[in-house]
Amino acid sequence: MEQAEGPELEPSSADSSSASAQGFTFSDWAAPLFWMAALFVLSTTLFSAANTSKVIEPVLQWIFPSASFASISLMHAMIRKLAHFTNYAILFWLLIRGPLEGRPYVALGCCIIYAFLDEGHQIFVPGRTASLYDVALDSSGALFSRFLNSAVDDLA
Repeated sequence: MEQAEGPELEPSSADSSSASAQGFTFSDWAAPLFWMAALFVLSTTLFSAANTSKVIEPVLQWIFPSASFASISLMHAMIRKLAHFTNYAILFWLLIRGPLEGRPYVALGCCIIYAFLDEGHQIFVPGRTASLYDVALDSSGALFSRFLNSAVDDLA
């Protein structure tokens, strides 16, 4: 059998399922994956409220020497909750400026799913408790970052 003569067909880029065309390169995912690993470590016993109080509360007492114990405890709790909000705002930003650029709702969905996984992980960690309120706070941080990202894009 003879092959028909004609121009050789090169694979088109549309048929190719290369990783870079999909946005799945390691360099794109390195920062978000590193941050997710950091969030995982922050969900361990090492960063429980009992352990962070040993560092944060003395600093707060030094800054606010006349504050009551209840005030210091409240500030400690607020700092911890602000950390939830901020950490997931950063995660969203890393995703939207990296591998999920141009797909804000996918990035937001990833943040929410990771917040559920993170809290689920805490069920199995001694000294930690899982909380749907923390998932809501984490998701709020990601959503806030989405609004900031949208505002920045509108300005550009």
